[in-house]
Amino acid sequence: MDVILIAGAMFLAYAGLIILYYRLRLKEKEKRISKLMLEGVMSLRSGGYTKAATCFKIAYEYSQEINDYQNMAEAVYHVGLTCENQEDKDNALYFFQEASKMYEEIEDYNGRDRAFEAANSIKNSF
Repeated sequence: MDVILIAGAMFLAYAGLIILYYRLRLKEKEKRISKLMLEGVMSLRSGGYTKAATCFKIAYEYSQEINDYQNMAEAVYHVGLTCENQEDKDNALYFFQEASKMYEEIEDYNGRDRAFEAANSIKNSF
């Protein structure tokens, strides 16, 4: 009986450690995503478009790994801004439309409207 209790306690302790490990990794990825998005925005504002696009791409991939749809949509929107600043209107329009769809799926209507307006601005400039 004591052996069963000890084995059960060890199993629960091990399971708790695994859960703790994955929660810490999730928090670490969330912090990394925030840093990448901030770094991307700062690079975008200073004209470092290649670095900005790279930061947003990596942030998108990390967000995808943890199913963080909000940050995925934000990254796609910011890639659109990057393309727009580089006068790449076709790609900017594509990314704004994709971001709008993503925002719609997660019911972020402010983000959807922002991306939709950006897409319309591109369409009107053709």
